[in-house]
Amino acid sequence: MESLVARLEAVAARLEAQAGAPAAAKTTASTPGAKTDAAGGVAPSVAAFDALIAGPLAELVAATSALGDAEIADATALFADAFNAERTVIECIASCRKPEMDALQSLLAPVGDLMTRVGAKSEGKRTDAFNHLKALAEAAQCLSFVAYTGPETGMSLPGPHVTETWQSAEFYANKILVQHRNSEGGDAHVTWVNSLKRLVSVATRDYAKEHHTTGPAWNPKGGDPTNGPAAPAEGMSAVFKELNKGEAITSGLRKVTDDMKSKNRADRSGLVATGGGAGGAPAVAAVTNVSKTAKPPKFALDGKKWAVEHQVGNRTLVIEDVNPKQTVYVYDCVDCVIQIKGKANNITLDKCAKTGVVFEDVLATCELVNCVSMQVQCTGAVPTVAIDKVDGCQVFLGPKSYGAEITTAKCSEVNVVCVPAEGSDADAIETPVPEQFVTTRDPGTGKWVTVPMGHSGA
Repeated sequence: MESLVARLEAVAARLEAQAGAPAAAKTTASTPGAKTDAAGGVAPSVAAFDALIAGPLAELVAATSALGDAEIADATALFADAFNAERTVIECIASCRKPEMDALQSLLAPVGDLMTRVGAKSEGKRTDAFNHLKALAEAAQCLSFVAYTGPETGMSLPGPHVTETWQSAEFYANKILVQHRNSEGGDAHVTWVNSLKRLVSVATRDYAKEHHTTGPAWNPKGGDPTNGPAAPAEGMSAVFKELNKGEAITSGLRKVTDDMKSKNRADRSGLVATGGGAGGAPAVAAVTNVSKTAKPPKFALDGKKWAVEHQVGNRTLVIEDVNPKQTVYVYDCVDCVIQIKGKANNITLDKCAKTGVVFEDVLATCELVNCVSMQVQCTGAVPTVAIDKVDGCQVFLGPKSYGAEITTAKCSEVNVVCVPAEGSDADAIETPVPEQFVTTRDPGTGKWVTVPMGHSGA
């Protein structure tokens, strides 16, 4: 661990040193036809990405070094490698005309591979670093904005896409804050979360919105992308030679489009389109787990009910524009993260495991039944959360939901986390829901009275 952390410290120092270097010194000559700045240097989009690497990414690497955790350091090194690989793609976009789909997939493959390897760090036996690793795995998917070729990909535009991936990562970032709020060295973890948020939610989002507003800004006067741009100079490549290697799995954003809705589908099967048709390749060769269930996955609007069923390993499922007349039913999903945008009438999670749901507003109830290891987060308002036959559940409530009524039956390990308002310095407060009760007879009334069991300390 000491060796890995030492390498991260060296990387951080060299990244900071590069922040003051001229942009033109960070890359070799561009491919013929590349867009350049007024001084004849590198393209503005490349220079801006260099600044992102030398600034916010360097801050994250430094924050990781301060944690002194080998697992987090290893995953962060791969995460930084992915940004470095993305820079090669960014340079090619500025230098080359838009390629055919096969060539594009080949160009994006190194980034997709590193995203996959970051994701795998969060698989296997859980450790104290689990939430950090999951946050990195989700955040790494922000880099897939370069795969956007149009609405048929099922992705949002680059800027909104980055925002959506951070919303998935934030689910685990909030858990880090809760996990370490009163622990020794907790401030270092807060710094790490804030550094990751600045990198993804601010710097990468702003970069994508400014330089690739409606999609990757390919150069129509550029050369053939199959030849690729010139290799980066030793300065940048040397920085990342010191970063460690790893392995893993993650999934690209899968977003509901009109053609996925049952009322619009020709076959009305409710199956999620795989994007394998012409011009519909999925993002960045991101890999999804293959469902082990016999039944096919479903992700569709059936009448007034959104049905999300038999999904495995899809961590960025997004349901857009839900309205109060619609319900959401999530059934038999494993290792997924689902975002529900809008105000739903009711949300039900049935027979799911290791799945998280982030939703805005619910008119009636968010219900969990027959589930294991769940997380639900309400960013708006929900009047009631009903939990029945669930083993392991964390309920994250924002300020608008502090007054929610929570009912439980036949449950274990249920915790409610009150998340402070954005921008507040207050800590999140986690409270366990009682599992054991004591029933006694009141001699005065003759009635039996049940109260939670109290535990007294020494």
